[in-house]
Amino acid sequence: MSDQQDLLDHLEEINAVPEENIKYCDIPYWIFIGEVESLHSRAKQDLPMLLAFNFDATKLDRMLSLTGAMRTAQANWETKQTLKQVAVENWRKEAPIMYELHDELIDFMEFAFRNHEDLLNRLSAIKEGDSKADTIQDMASLSVLGKDNVELLTAVNFEVEKLDTAAAIADRMGTLLGEVNGKMYFEDDIKLTRDRCYTLLREVVDEVRNYGKFVFRKNHEKRQGYISKYKRQRMTAYRKTKTEEASL
Repeated sequence: MSDQQDLLDHLEEINAVPEENIKYCDIPYWIFIGEVESLHSRAKQDLPMLLAFNFDATKLDRMLSLTGAMRTAQANWETKQTLKQVAVENWRKEAPIMYELHDELIDFMEFAFRNHEDLLNRLSAIKEGDSKADTIQDMASLSVLGKDNVELLTAVNFEVEKLDTAAAIADRMGTLLGEVNGKMYFEDDIKLTRDRCYTLLREVVDEVRNYGKFVFRKNHEKRQGYISKYKRQRMTAYRKTKTEEASL
């Protein structure tokens, strides 16, 4: 069965996890997933000894399928993060072109319309607001205003094809801003799916680890296999640092 199918199979259960019950991973997700896969292999080998203490063997199958679901959920989240980065980079690259043309249009129109109060009032209304969204709307509005008064603009040697450019930029940047905002301001469904999936998987992992640590409580080497290697190494490094500081 594919990891994608594992996610689909568990999706109803994942979505049912209340937000207030969500647990968050305190180690890198891919490291957690790798440790769970190793834990599954170890517990499967030790299954006869675990069963002697009434361990529920079906938890290993559940842990394996939830791990596949978790792998897909994390990959989906990372894909969205990558798309967010692309959208932000595109905005940063293209925004200066928009702002430069925006200022040029206003400069030419203020001069071309200098003897037409009604047009200057329309121009003044367009210029209100300085947010990204305001600037995008300005580009569309300036394009329309300019096309309605082409003769005045050509009289001051304005390149009228820039009015079409302004409209195209407004359309492009509007879409891009939607992508940027849509990927920046969220506790979105993809992240929630990942976190909920982790919550379900963590429950099974904790149960398997607790069993292993109990069953092999007198076997240090085997017991270590039921403890997060990542956390063990971090704790060892922490203790070493503390010992070195104490010796100074």
